[in-house]
Amino acid sequence: MSILISGARILDPSLELDTVADVYIRGGVIESIGDLAKVHADTQVDAKGMILSPSFVDLNTCLRDLSQIQKGTVASETYAAASAGFTDLCPSPDTQPCSDTGSVISMINSKAEAAGFCNLLPIAALTKNLKGTALSNMESLSRSGCIGFSNAGYDITDNTVLLRCYEYAATFGLKVFVQAQDKQLSNGHMHAGPTATRMGLDGIPVIAETLSISRHLLFMQHTGVQGHFNQLTSSAGVALIRQAKAQGMKVTADVGIAHLCFTDTAIQGYRSQYHMQPPLREESDRIALLVGIKDGTIDAICSAHQPHESSAKCAPFAATATGMAIYDMLIPLIQGLVDANELTWMAAIKALSFNSANIADIKATRLAISKAANLTLIDPNHSWILDVDSQLSQGTNQALAYQTLKARVQLTLKDGQVTYAV
Repeated sequence: MSILISGARILDPSLELDTVADVYIRGGVIESIGDLAKVHADTQVDAKGMILSPSFVDLNTCLRDLSQIQKGTVASETYAAASAGFTDLCPSPDTQPCSDTGSVISMINSKAEAAGFCNLLPIAALTKNLKGTALSNMESLSRSGCIGFSNAGYDITDNTVLLRCYEYAATFGLKVFVQAQDKQLSNGHMHAGPTATRMGLDGIPVIAETLSISRHLLFMQHTGVQGHFNQLTSSAGVALIRQAKAQGMKVTADVGIAHLCFTDTAIQGYRSQYHMQPPLREESDRIALLVGIKDGTIDAICSAHQPHESSAKCAPFAATATGMAIYDMLIPLIQGLVDANELTWMAAIKALSFNSANIADIKATRLAISKAANLTLIDPNHSWILDVDSQLSQGTNQALAYQTLKARVQLTLKDGQVTYAV
């Protein structure tokens, strides 16, 4: 099978490439790049005005399935991910049952392979059943294909257990992924600020994040473990990571796309679609996160995709499930940042592809001859309405539901095979 993509704006941050050209793909490999007007292919795509980039790697997503099929399945959510330009996903270990055994990891991988839309790079549980009391069998889980270990959103309060986890991971050269929130201080429902006060909701202060980041950085420095911080939310948190990097610590960090686009004021009116954990914070924090992307303090953008059924968001605000279904909205959200001159497509693609691939320890996709065709084609001017007919995630918790959105993926290729096309 051969594919010719004509006239696209090719963006590849790893090669510092920004040019308009045609791309010819045959046998799953990029065979030619340039002016290919005389080349014929089985499938020809007119991509004038569109962006062609390396496909994306998601460092934090929830695929549900197993005992949560009312929220989503591996098939539905990996297809939704492909529609957002992803070919590789790092699923969170907080599945039911928990991803702390090789059999659960194998089951999730098998479902993804059967669906065929995305490759999985599983993140396994750092402690058994994420309880924070006993270490998981990390070495065995790494042999099952896990690329890292996390306790998801569950804080390990016992310092001795945390130290043993980090020592074990460091011994075997394993990477630890951290969602930094202190358990005692994060027992609230939104950012602790004026909006929470007016609404009468318990707040989560920024120190819940910064105290946890500081603690984990000390343990990382002590043990030498490879560390990555998921979903930074605050200006103060960005400052701590910036300081750690300046001191020579080899740590990395990402931010969820929602935290780059929304603030706690979106919750006014008790809008449960914006009930998130970690919480949306203030405008100054959002701006600091964008600056962190621009100056390299924050390495990557993740989806933090969490699909839910309708009933999970239909309750008094404090009782609703946390999280947002992101995949259907991701490209329009990035386009919104681009239109506001807050982010460039080149910076976004670098954070979603090249940097994310390096953190996941996989070979980064490159738009170069003889490389595998793992690509996504984005139409930045495509206008569409997000509704039950157009959404692909099974999650109904779409914050932008029934709105007219701008920009959409037109084509995603995984090793030259079409995994999504409009």
